[in-house]
Amino acid sequence: MANNEPINHKPINSENEAETLSEGNGSLSEGNNTPKPPFRINLHVILIVAIVLIAVISVYRLVKWNQGTVLEDNTDVDTSQFDVEALDMIIPMDTSLLEGREDDGQTTILCFGNNPFSDDRGDTGLAAQIAQKTDAVVYDCAFPDSSMACKYPVYNPEYTRDHFNFYYVVECFRNNDFTAISSIANDEPDPRYAETVEVMKTVDMDKVDIIVIMYDSTDYNMGTPSDNPDNPYDVTAFTGGLRVTVENIKNTWPYIRIFVMSPTYAQAIDEDGNLSNGTTTDLGNGTLNHYLVKEVDAAIDSGVSIIDNYYGTINEDNYKKYMKDHMRYNDAGRELLADRLADIINNRLTTVNSTTATQ
Repeated sequence: MANNEPINHKPINSENEAETLSEGNGSLSEGNNTPKPPFRINLHVILIVAIVLIAVISVYRLVKWNQGTVLEDNTDVDTSQFDVEALDMIIPMDTSLLEGREDDGQTTILCFGNNPFSDDRGDTGLAAQIAQKTDAVVYDCAFPDSSMACKYPVYNPEYTRDHFNFYYVVECFRNNDFTAISSIANDEPDPRYAETVEVMKTVDMDKVDIIVIMYDSTDYNMGTPSDNPDNPYDVTAFTGGLRVTVENIKNTWPYIRIFVMSPTYAQAIDEDGNLSNGTTTDLGNGTLNHYLVKEVDAAIDSGVSIIDNYYGTINEDNYKKYMKDHMRYNDAGRELLADRLADIINNRLTTVNSTTATQ
C-alpha cells in the first residue's frame, strides 16, 4: 500500500544538481555567497541600551545644573527673585488684655538679650537706635555673652553666671529683687554687668509696653541643645529657656507685647579659630538655621511675635557688610537690626478683639 512505503531521499545523481550544491558549499571558504541568518531584534539588549542612555543623560543634566551659569561681572541681574522669604510672624495684641490699663502716651520698650545690645551702649548702640527710630523710651537690660538657655536645670550656687541668662534675669523682675544679681555683677571685671543691673532697677514694669528679646548665635556656638523633644520646657535648651520665660512674662504682665528677634546668619568657630558656615555646620545640636526654625516654632506656640533676622536682615549674602567678626555686628549691622524692628513697631502694631472674633 502506498501509505506503508518508506520515504526515500532522492540521491544526488543529477550532475547539474551536484554541481550546484558543490558551488554553494565551496563558497564557505570564500565567504561571499554564504546564506545569512535572518536578523533578529534582541529586546533585552535594547532595554539595557535605553537604560544606559537615560542614565547618561540624567547625570549630564545634573552636573550641568549644579554648575549653574557663569555670569559676567558686568551683568546686571535682579537677585530679588531669589530671596528667601523671612519667617516673620507678627501677632496682634488682644484688646481684652489691655482692659483697665491706662495709656500714658509714651511707648516704653524693655530689651533682653546679649551682645547685639551690650556690645555698644552708646548712641550707635542697638537700644539707642531703636529709641531714636521709634521715639520710645528704651531700657537695655542685656548682659554680655549671656544665653537664652540656662547651664543647669536648677540654680547651682557654684555657677553664679546663670543669673545673667534669660530665665533668671526675668525672674529678678518678677520678684522685684535685684540683690543677688547685683552682687554677682559687681564681682565681674567687665563693668557692663553692673551697669545693666543698675538699669534694671530703674524699670517700671507697669509702664512697659513692649519687650524685645534678642540673643545672637551664642547658644549655637556653645553647643547648647536647640530643644529637648522629651521636655519642651527644659530651661537648659535654647527653645526651652524661651518657652518657660515667655510664659512667665505673659502670666505676670499680660498687657505687654513680646517680640522675639532671631539670631542673624553667623559663622561657627572651632577650638583652633577656624571658621565655617553656620548654615551647614552642625556643632552637635543642629545647624544655626535649625535653631532659627526651632525658635520660630517656640515663639508661635507661645503666642508671641517672631522677627526672622536670619533670612530677613543679615544673611549669608550680606553678612560681610554688617558683621565685624564671625558673630558680632558693626555699627551698620546694629542700625539694620534697629530699622527692621522699628518698621514693625511703627507700622505693624495691631490689636484684635478675641471675644468678637470668636462670636
